Amino acid sequence: MNIQDFKYYHELVNLKSYTKTAEKFGVSQPTITAAVKRLEKKFGGKFLIRDQSHKNIIITKLGMQFDEHVQSILNEVNVAEQEIKQEATANIPFGLPPIIGRNFFPTLVPKLLEKRILNRLSVIESGSYDLHQLLVEGNINFSLLGLTQPNVASGIKLKIIKRYPICIIVNKDHPFAKKKTIHFKDIADEDFIGLNSDYIHTRALDRMIKKNKISLNTIYRSPDVTVVKSLVAQGIGISYLTTLAINQNDDVVALPLLDKEKPEFILGAATRENHIMTTKEEELWQILTKDIKKED
Repeated sequence: MNIQDFKYYHELVNLKSYTKTAEKFGVSQPTITAAVKRLEKKFGGKFLIRDQSHKNIIITKLGMQFDEHVQSILNEVNVAEQEIKQEATANIPFGLPPIIGRNFFPTLVPKLLEKRILNRLSVIESGSYDLHQLLVEGNINFSLLGLTQPNVASGIKLKIIKRYPICIIVNKDHPFAKKKTIHFKDIADEDFIGLNSDYIHTRALDRMIKKNKISLNTIYRSPDVTVVKSLVAQGIGISYLTTLAINQNDDVVALPLLDKEKPEFILGAATRENHIMTTKEEELWQILTKDIKKED
């Protein structure tokens, strides 16, 4: 039994064709057949039935269950291969969402410089959902993430660093600016400027819209938080943003929501539970999670 047999088997289940599977791997059909027989003999089950009259392949229930395990095995092998490659380069693949990169990460830089870790980081900037998937697949080893709920995939270790409210932001001359707080439903008739789908704000916003049974007049969506704040400051519309992304130089007013159930922007540090850290990676993890309350 070898890993290649698992690869043959999984592709055969997907393609349901010995011919196409053999062509994909550049081998003969008997090679694929032999691999399946070895797996069935090793595990003592019947995974496939070959209908010679119709030249079809029927995947048994046991065969489908076995393929679920095969996929897990192949994913673990891929993760191991990625980790070995990363260790050889001595870099630390590190995920950084845009908002966190601009507003939180700079506070860590002095310590990262002191420990000589900053120049070892191979930073990948993307949305938290994409970075979470890259962690699962082993393409990065560590990431800061923005979440609305402290839920991550099985096998991912999460340490919550801090929670920030998500507020309605308006121009200083907007009628809402005189309020101290606001209900989400109050923004139903306002021109709204949103972020694109890469941001967790968008999904959090969708949940609030459904919960309050309202619709928003979204006039523009931007991939850039700075653009959103600038448009709001000009009075073009209002928006929905975490306080982490708002600073004293922004010419906007942030209004906390009065709703009982309202999403938060949860800032967390994540790695894989089965990842064996190098010395530098252990130092990085300590810097990311130092002095935080245990909320995970």
